[in-house]
Amino acid sequence: MTISRRNFNAAGSIFSVLTLAGCGGGGSGEGGNAVWPIAPSPAPKAETSGFASVNGKNLYHVSSGKGVPIVFMHGGLGLDHQYFRPFIDPLADHARIVCYDQLGQGKSDRPASYDELTLERMSADCNALTKALGIDKFVLVGHSFGGFVALDFALRFPDRLSGLVLSCTAADTASFVQRNPVGGTPDQQAALGQLLTAPVASDEDLRKKWTAGAPLYYNNATPPAGVIADVDQRTIYSGAAFNRGNQLLADYNFVSRLSSINVPTSVNYGSGDIWRFGDDEKLAKNIPGAALKYFANSGHWPFQEEPAEFIRYMRSFIAGLPA
Repeated sequence: MTISRRNFNAAGSIFSVLTLAGCGGGGSGEGGNAVWPIAPSPAPKAETSGFASVNGKNLYHVSSGKGVPIVFMHGGLGLDHQYFRPFIDPLADHARIVCYDQLGQGKSDRPASYDELTLERMSADCNALTKALGIDKFVLVGHSFGGFVALDFALRFPDRLSGLVLSCTAADTASFVQRNPVGGTPDQQAALGQLLTAPVASDEDLRKKWTAGAPLYYNNATPPAGVIADVDQRTIYSGAAFNRGNQLLADYNFVSRLSSINVPTSVNYGSGDIWRFGDDEKLAKNIPGAALKYFANSGHWPFQEEPAEFIRYMRSFIAGLPA
């Protein structure tokens, strides 16, 4: 199946397909790159979790470890922070890891109207949440749609950041080119096509459709065995946020503003991502001093598909930040 950018725009569903593969249910298509868990996960460092009142809403957050604060911003929209864990947990050995569910997603409050969800609002929420947690400057990791919000944050609140990591994301909608051939099975391709033709009807509708298409977002359309089912059973979905995320992309384009980002930045991609991002190097070329990293054996989820290499990459980036 080949889905053109024109078809995506007509369906209003370009970027939500970036992040939701990690939400798929167990079953079809699993068994690929490795077996999950790849190795026994160490017990997490002392972990705290709860809700913080942010801009009139309660946002759920979880923290572990001590050291340089690293805030992970999930994508979707329509997912929550669970797809990062436990893959990133080893960073808690020398850093303070903070994950949270963005407004209207996961355990965080649902707004009366999802029109409240804008890039500006989500950036403001991150700004207020980190202050509420007693964090001054921090490293922000934005994955997929979370990368769109992270770019917005870096432009609005540059003084809050000690570093910026942009993972499997883009600065504009024109950058998206689908992997060809897309791989997977006809049923997986058909499920993806269904999500590109109409809004989802409910949280469960989102879950079921992504369950079927999830493997396409992994390298060679073969996720590590068990990982999709594991993330799925921990994720709280939001169909309304998924639909709203698509609406937000009509005029999404930060390319002309990238040169004004003056924060130490690293950009990373999986070489086998279903989305080729057109010119993958656009972000790294236009953000002054930005580094570029490819994960050779990953699709859209380097922290899931090559967790040890991703942890090394993050530790190297943190070690290289100005004192």
